[in-house]
Amino acid sequence: GDDGLIASSNGSINLNSGVCLLFRKLGLDFFFGGLANLNGPLDGVVDTMVGRTLTSTGFITFTDLVTVTCAVRAPLSHEAGVLSVQMAPDSRDVVWTNAHIGKAWSTGREWTTEIVFGLGAVLWSVPVTAIQALANLKSLSTIPGLSWVSNVASGDFAAFLNGYLPVIGLIALIGALPPVFELVATKYERRKSQSDIQHSILKRFFYYQLANVYVTVTAGSILDSLAEILDHPSNAFAILGESVPTVVGYFVMFVLTKILAGLPFILLQVGPLLKRTLSTLMCRDRILTQRELAEEYKPIPLDLGREYPNQLLVIVIMFTYATISPVILPVGALYFLAAFVVYKKQLLLVFSSTYESGGVFFPTACNRTLVGLVAAQVTLIGYTVLRQGFYQPLVLLPLPFYTVAMMSTFKRLFEDPGQYLSLERAIDLDKRSAEHPKKGFNDTVYRQPNLVPKDMEAMSFRRPDSDQSDTMVGEVSVAKVV
Repeated sequence: GDDGLIASSNGSINLNSGVCLLFRKLGLDFFFGGLANLNGPLDGVVDTMVGRTLTSTGFITFTDLVTVTCAVRAPLSHEAGVLSVQMAPDSRDVVWTNAHIGKAWSTGREWTTEIVFGLGAVLWSVPVTAIQALANLKSLSTIPGLSWVSNVASGDFAAFLNGYLPVIGLIALIGALPPVFELVATKYERRKSQSDIQHSILKRFFYYQLANVYVTVTAGSILDSLAEILDHPSNAFAILGESVPTVVGYFVMFVLTKILAGLPFILLQVGPLLKRTLSTLMCRDRILTQRELAEEYKPIPLDLGREYPNQLLVIVIMFTYATISPVILPVGALYFLAAFVVYKKQLLLVFSSTYESGGVFFPTACNRTLVGLVAAQVTLIGYTVLRQGFYQPLVLLPLPFYTVAMMSTFKRLFEDPGQYLSLERAIDLDKRSAEHPKKGFNDTVYRQPNLVPKDMEAMSFRRPDSDQSDTMVGEVSVAKVV
């Protein structure tokens, strides 16, 4: 929880010292009362400038689920904002370097980040326009050292490259966004759990993907679209309906590129593959210790903040063009068939979950899918208006409002109750636990790992090659359980 009273107690004046008692006897209580009131704001200024010396976050571990359920849902203080309580994440999920950060401090930075990233989405057409202008053979040939490019390709092959290079450049630009979001969430916003970091990446990355579909390619920029809609409010649907159908060829090429390049890239895991290849070519296995070899073969984590928006982007594209240009549907079906094969193999054999997030990503993914459906419905209404339809827009007009209403219903019925354990279920689980007792209470689960004493286990320099893989798998399994 976040308790501002605890954080502000550091560095306070000790009013019980001998000098203070002497001044009290002299009748200067009023003077020292003023100093005590001034001490709180001074502590706040010091904490802002140099960081907190005391943490405002703490963990309380209970031995039964009923107490936890009641403590999380009940108001623990009559003063608003003094104590914020929530279910603790998995201990492996905690980012301990950020655990001491106060809620007010982190919330302020989150607001700042949202404003900056929102402005970036509004101006997203600027870097994409630059890519479309530079990603062609003529522009590349003007770069020093690349003049030979114009002589290599000509005719149909040159036309193919000129149409394909902007797609590759855009995919590379989109792929660079998640590392930026992760760096900001970890180092600037100082979020306290890995799941919270990945959750923020998922939401921000999705809206940039949405901006890429409905802003960059279709309308140039949000500012231009808003200006045109404000000048002619009755043409809001027609603006979308006129621009979207003209770029279906681009998105067919985009989805094909994800099939032929994106999915194989995920299947190959190029980063770990290059690392292992370089290690083999340099014969480093001969000098690596057993602990270093285990580090090289450690499981690859699944970044849900990156993977969910990539799939949601294709879903939004299919929603948008399913009725306008059905020719894109076979391409979408081919993508999801290939993605099913690739991700099934990766999830079973390659990716490994290093922490338990409690299913926090699934409701957000479902919600963003419906957001894409609303955008597609609005686009279809605009397309029917553009085609001078009368009854069709009237029939379709309630659909976006109905979808938004169902989003609220799903949140009320499923998402909000799913964040907490019901008291009925907690009582049932406690009864089962009493009937089948497990190991005793562990009081170091939520203690910072560096502060928990551990028995050092010496490892041999190398183990025989015959049991090399078994040893490493065993060590990885223990690391996952602990």
